[in-house]
Amino acid sequence: MLVFEIPSRVIFGQSAASQIGSIVRTFNAQAALIICDQGVKAAGIMRPIFLSLQEAKIAVSVFDQVTANPSDSLIAEAAEYAKNLSVDIVIAVGGGSSLDAAKAINILLTNDGPIQIYEGMDQVKHQTLPLIAIPTTSGTGSEVTSFSIITDSLNKRKMVIGGKFVGATIALLDPELTVKLPPAITAATGMDAMTHAIEAHFSSNASIMSDVNALKAIELLYENLEIAVKNGDDIEAREAVMLGSMLAGFAFNSAVLGLAHAIAHPLGALYNIPHGVANAMVLPYVVAFNGQGNGIKITNIGKAMGLADGEMTADQVAKKIAELNTRISIPKLRKYIQKSDFSSIVSEALVEPSLLTNPRKVEAQDIQAILENAF
Repeated sequence: MLVFEIPSRVIFGQSAASQIGSIVRTFNAQAALIICDQGVKAAGIMRPIFLSLQEAKIAVSVFDQVTANPSDSLIAEAAEYAKNLSVDIVIAVGGGSSLDAAKAINILLTNDGPIQIYEGMDQVKHQTLPLIAIPTTSGTGSEVTSFSIITDSLNKRKMVIGGKFVGATIALLDPELTVKLPPAITAATGMDAMTHAIEAHFSSNASIMSDVNALKAIELLYENLEIAVKNGDDIEAREAVMLGSMLAGFAFNSAVLGLAHAIAHPLGALYNIPHGVANAMVLPYVVAFNGQGNGIKITNIGKAMGLADGEMTADQVAKKIAELNTRISIPKLRKYIQKSDFSSIVSEALVEPSLLTNPRKVEAQDIQAILENAF
């Protein structure tokens, strides 16, 4: 049986963000809560959004304290703040951290806390408020997925909260919002999307529907990410990368992920490494591992990347991904951790839910080898 689902209605295009006021009005909403981080607010990205909401006579409150790898304590703080505002719609503006935080905060506006009790699938019992997700990076795909990733600060691990009532109601994607994104963030978030697409295609839960989206995402990202990194004003490249990120979100929302994310989650939770960087650093070596005995899928990925027929072994595709990492200045793992940290990462990765859909069984020594190669 095939299942393919996304939670969001998609509105995609240049200047789409300036339509937010009229979109909010379709919900008969009067008061909106915007959730973002300080960087997005300072960059001036919010201006067209504020102007549109003002013109639509929507009252606006802002929570702008989202941090990378948002924690359960931040979610509790923001939800407590929001409950005193009587808002009737939530608007998330920013990268994956802001979108994930907004999903979790929205859960607590209509469901009792703490957020930890909703870890897993379909644990949220009550309908949440309408949520509009406006990504300002092209990477997480969070605007179109039914998942929120929150850090359990006590146990220093990532919680996956997913299923019904978690995802955004509307995904509003405007590539113009990504034009000022610095090259390093463009690179990291773009490789996060590439990881989503590749892992969704490898996934044991993949389907025809997820594969179509995953392979098109790989094509768009491989062709355009380097251009977007090196020339951020290239709006066509920015649009292609944002579209690729969204399609990768379509794919992994149903197919789920795999070994790269199982390693990236503890790298983020234990060492606060940006999620896209963590994925990018290990992706080539995960591809080499998962590609063994998976020739059809490796060939599909190679074709999507535009490689020649002779370049489609697992090791060759992995090498091309590693070369892309180098060209867009993705750092090596040694920038963030010591080899003495490997054992902690291995033990945490082995219990990550992402391994459930990885195409190959994973042992501790496999993760150790990937970390060694990424180092």
